[in-house]
Amino acid sequence: MKRLMALVLAATFAFGGVASAQSGVDVKVKGVWDFTFGWVENSFVNSRRAADRGLDRNDDNFVARQRVRTQINFIASENLQGVLFFEIGNLDWGRDAGNRKTGQGAGADLAADGVNIETRRAYLDWMVPDTGVSVRMGIQGLGLPSATDFVNPVFDDDVAAITVSYKFDDTFALTAFWARPFNQYLNDSTAGGNRSLDDEMDMFGLILPITLDGIEITPWYVYSSVGSESGFYQAVFDLGGALPTNAENTHATTWWAGIGVSVDMFDPLTFSFDVMYGDMHKMEVRELSSRLGHGAPDSTSEWGSRGWFVDARIDYAFDFGSLGLFGWWSTGDSAEGVNAGRFGRMPSGFADSGFAPTSFGWDRGFGMGADADVVGYGGAGTWGVGIQLADVSFIEDLSHTLRFAYYSGTSDKEVVRKFGGHVPAFGFTPLYLVDDDNVYEINFDHTYKIYENLTACLELAYIHLDRSSVWKHAVDDNINGSKTDDAWKAQIHFQYAF
Repeated sequence: MKRLMALVLAATFAFGGVASAQSGVDVKVKGVWDFTFGWVENSFVNSRRAADRGLDRNDDNFVARQRVRTQINFIASENLQGVLFFEIGNLDWGRDAGNRKTGQGAGADLAADGVNIETRRAYLDWMVPDTGVSVRMGIQGLGLPSATDFVNPVFDDDVAAITVSYKFDDTFALTAFWARPFNQYLNDSTAGGNRSLDDEMDMFGLILPITLDGIEITPWYVYSSVGSESGFYQAVFDLGGALPTNAENTHATTWWAGIGVSVDMFDPLTFSFDVMYGDMHKMEVRELSSRLGHGAPDSTSEWGSRGWFVDARIDYAFDFGSLGLFGWWSTGDSAEGVNAGRFGRMPSGFADSGFAPTSFGWDRGFGMGADADVVGYGGAGTWGVGIQLADVSFIEDLSHTLRFAYYSGTSDKEVVRKFGGHVPAFGFTPLYLVDDDNVYEINFDHTYKIYENLTACLELAYIHLDRSSVWKHAVDDNINGSKTDDAWKAQIHFQYAF
């Protein structure tokens, strides 16, 4: 049966190729296939998730994993093409995905046979006739600007959207977009009789890149309308499991504004920075305050967040590599603010979005990595500095990166003392850091190009987490963990890119 299915698939691609040739559509295929093997000890985030289930994450710290991403471009002309981007994975070898043969993560156990092809992107690119306006519509990768190349912490993800771009000249361009990350109860078809139709979250954005001689300036702005039952609150505000899945909020609005600047006029010395601010207006969340537990304020059920985020880097390129300094800072929470229902961290468009300055504590690992981002995702409520010697190469096709970083929290430790660890689990960064927490991280990564399309990468990393004594006040150590065990990883990755 398997052999017959393989023949059918081969015939389908063959006839499809003939049909595309006859219709004048060119088909081009590209992709990235990743394979990862190695150990991760005490990934703080994953250790906490395991502890929530009464398990010890460090009893099972070896990873054998793969992910296959394949993109197919159907090109009618330089003005029109359709794109399909599929993904299989991440697949942990031998895992039965909960005794399932279907869905994400299925198909790597004995006998395989998983139904596991995911639609990552599916969109249409076209030019408005007789204009310079380009349009992209469909499920696409959409990321806000990041001058430092550390990924924008507000939004960087796959999402259903329409993006319209126009280049006025060599100096000015403009991109506008509408994205819909959430639409919980489409047409109310799955909602109960008491459900409202205010169930969408829409994001509207403008990006204006300005390119001058030796400097690029990119201001941007995003406005979001958050429906009362869109599902956004559950995705971003999940307070360590304290929030019921059927929690509701009033209609709210959120906005962000930022600017990124990159300077290369002094090449080989380059400098870049980002400054951004976000404000998530207060929304009433039913059943929330009563579920926060010890120390939770009973006077309000309205919650919001607003704050600043800044990052910067400076690099000097040598013949054999580059030397760089980098850092970031963002506002944090105060006990008084949380008590009044206002967090001091910049909100994120989604919990997994953005910001990756290192390859272990933050998600900057090679390929898909494995159990990376052991501290968090967005960087809100933290500050840090780092130094790196990057892409150093003395032997052809072999390069090395050595990186050291120190970071801490900007939130007041009194938040933990007052609320017992429940409130800090609020979205954005899984491992909540206060101003007396200290994190030291070292990355030593090596990349070797085996063939033109095949690359191997060895990642070695270590993190020391020194927790403030205030965490002894946490009601449940598993929420954010008061433990200070060190974390490390040793992994080798193979990536086939074509």
